[in-house]
Amino acid sequence: MEKIGETRSLCPFCLKVVDAEKIVDGDDVYLLKKCMEHGEFKVLIWRGYKSYMERFKFNIRKRKPKSITRLDKGCPLDCGLCPHHKQKTCVTVLEVTSRCNLRCPICFASAGDFGSFHPDLEDIWRMYRLIIENTDKPYVVQISGGEPTVRKDLPEIVSMGKEMGIDYIELNTNGILLAKDLDFLKSLKESGLDALYFSFDGLTSDVYVRRCGIDLLDLKMRVLENCRKIDLSVILVPVIDRDINYHQIGDIISFAKKWVPTVVGVHFQPVAYFGRIGKSPENRDRITIPDILEAIEKQTRGELKEENFTPTSCTNIHCDARSFSILDANNRLLPLTHKDLGVSGNIVDIAEVIRKCICDLWRMPIGNLCSNSTPGSWEEFIELAKTRYLTVSAMAFQDVWTVETDRLEECCIHVVTPTGKLIPFCAFNVSSINGQTLYRHKELNYLNDEY
Repeated sequence: MEKIGETRSLCPFCLKVVDAEKIVDGDDVYLLKKCMEHGEFKVLIWRGYKSYMERFKFNIRKRKPKSITRLDKGCPLDCGLCPHHKQKTCVTVLEVTSRCNLRCPICFASAGDFGSFHPDLEDIWRMYRLIIENTDKPYVVQISGGEPTVRKDLPEIVSMGKEMGIDYIELNTNGILLAKDLDFLKSLKESGLDALYFSFDGLTSDVYVRRCGIDLLDLKMRVLENCRKIDLSVILVPVIDRDINYHQIGDIISFAKKWVPTVVGVHFQPVAYFGRIGKSPENRDRITIPDILEAIEKQTRGELKEENFTPTSCTNIHCDARSFSILDANNRLLPLTHKDLGVSGNIVDIAEVIRKCICDLWRMPIGNLCSNSTPGSWEEFIELAKTRYLTVSAMAFQDVWTVETDRLEECCIHVVTPTGKLIPFCAFNVSSINGQTLYRHKELNYLNDEY
């Protein structure tokens, strides 16, 4: 075993902060940590040492955020954001309820388990205000829960955010009510909703029965039909479990292609072991970012390759991967991203690389597209790409087993709380094997006398 780094982590049993090492064993990267009370833990965090190290070329300087909380106990116990945090907010998660119309065996929010968080409009106004005062434009908010659509005043919540200056609002939803009530969906769009961040775990009934305890496949299709009717964009969000839907990764991408332009993206999330999940993971069960990319390449038969994915470099370089493609005349993906492009701020350079790529791959008369002497060709392609595109991405959330403070410190996805804090998403949701949390229960029950 070779040590390649140091960090801090948490004990899965007691949530105490412990020292940790990143080590290479065989060809994989592990987190090795020890709690004096509960013992040593060796947890897989990345498959493939080479690709782990390659990621560092994408590392760019982060943008320091405003501090809200003071340093006291150290990361990750001072979140809010504290002076040690290294990255500004890119997306703010605004939870508007803990209530839900499902009781899924797997739920990172443990919806319905702890009290009843259901802030009133004044509380929500204050949380919007906190976002505007402590983050930078463009203000991007994901309304989440629980299941936000159980709130009949949800259109008012959306319109409030827009009126206050929020630039982009997406709704994290299971879609059950939106499948049944087109008028409610219309009212959300009319209020300013930009997109659905839509839980979509697979293409067969058994996936939903195992994941949610009920067959939701027909309802999921009806949501997409309703969104197509009113021209509302959708990002499909499959939570990937090796035993449930890992084999459907390629099929989900193929399905998404057929729904372009309504579907604008697929965002894969390897299952993370926090909240309500009911088991402790074995390393063999772990799905890492490289596992997702390998499955995409194999299951799409090379239509999308691992080399077409790069980290966003907004958050920590080992947190995510994304690709951007357009659909050609045969409805095949034409990737416009490649890891050899690296991180570039020069749009002209990227455009020229893309232009050369398109000359080889785009199925239209080559002379019309590639000649700089044809003024309209490039512009016509750009116009086409505005509607015939698909982003495919993946994000590996940290749980109590895999959490690293250096990743937390570079997180750009933050949960706004009624106590006036912005907390990194994984720190907010991390839970011990007994269900104890660092932040979720305390922060969201601040408004509730039950806590």
